[in-house]
Amino acid sequence: MTKNKMTKTTVNLNLKLNFCSWLATAFCIFLVCAGLKANATEISPLIGFGQENFSFDVDEFAPGSKKINFQPNIAGVTRIGLNYGDFGVGVGFRGSSKDLDSAKGSTDFFDLQLSYQTRQWGIEGFYQTYKGFYNDASSTTQVFPDLSFKHFGLMGRYALSDGAFAVNALMDQSDEIVDSPVKFFAVGGIRQHDLSTTTSLLTGDFMGENTDLESMRRLKVMSLNLGLGVGKYWVSSSRLFIGGVFDVLATTGFYNYETASGTSSSATYVTPSYDLRLGLGYAGTTFKTGVSFAADLTTLKTLGGAIVKPSANRLLLYFRFVF
Repeated sequence: MTKNKMTKTTVNLNLKLNFCSWLATAFCIFLVCAGLKANATEISPLIGFGQENFSFDVDEFAPGSKKINFQPNIAGVTRIGLNYGDFGVGVGFRGSSKDLDSAKGSTDFFDLQLSYQTRQWGIEGFYQTYKGFYNDASSTTQVFPDLSFKHFGLMGRYALSDGAFAVNALMDQSDEIVDSPVKFFAVGGIRQHDLSTTTSLLTGDFMGENTDLESMRRLKVMSLNLGLGVGKYWVSSSRLFIGGVFDVLATTGFYNYETASGTSSSATYVTPSYDLRLGLGYAGTTFKTGVSFAADLTTLKTLGGAIVKPSANRLLLYFRFVF
């Protein structure tokens, strides 16, 4: 085995071990949280069909420039899950890749999300990795097979006011939908974003517009996120409902940059982040159904004064039977 192969194997092994350790720790935390609710006896199957996506924009890299949207080339997802009390575990199955446009390259990905939500507080853990993006901003489709973006973290919320509103009820009815007043939340947690590439993010029509950004090969930021949220849903006499949650956070990021020449630098910035949750459906006694949408948007700084806006979103149509 050559030295390069040995190094690559060691790095891959370390990454897998670090991820497994993080996942095992997060899973233990969620199991403990689930056990805190002594009367959590209701088990409710969840079957869902939907679409998950992660993308990011590069914007403000030159005066009057239009943003560049980097998209992964992936199909839809079918999600099957099980709720025990306020603890949720889901498994996602990606759709067939046979209908994907080969001119847009291919994407390797891993996307895991766990949550524990009560009416008073909640916690969410997520780990997302995507490698292989494309963009259509230039006159021709640009493919970036070595461009990767990792995003993981642990976020929590705590209710600042009373009321029956529950985030998990809004998203998949794992809690009862009960008409209630507006509820306010304190929201916070830690996140890490890691963008790496072997080539410039500015190619084709955009070459020469920002030399500092063109030289950047890695952006890594660990952030502390603190903010406020507000949630509300409305329920009719026929048990139809609609509602949403909106969070605004200040993201204090501790940045590290690497360039094509091998130099590195660091900085600290405060930027805005937004989380949005929307839901509507029917909240029957034994049969429940609905559509939920979740979107998370963060603003990050790059070399050369540009900004990167990673966005994760999910659209889910679900059916639930309570017994």
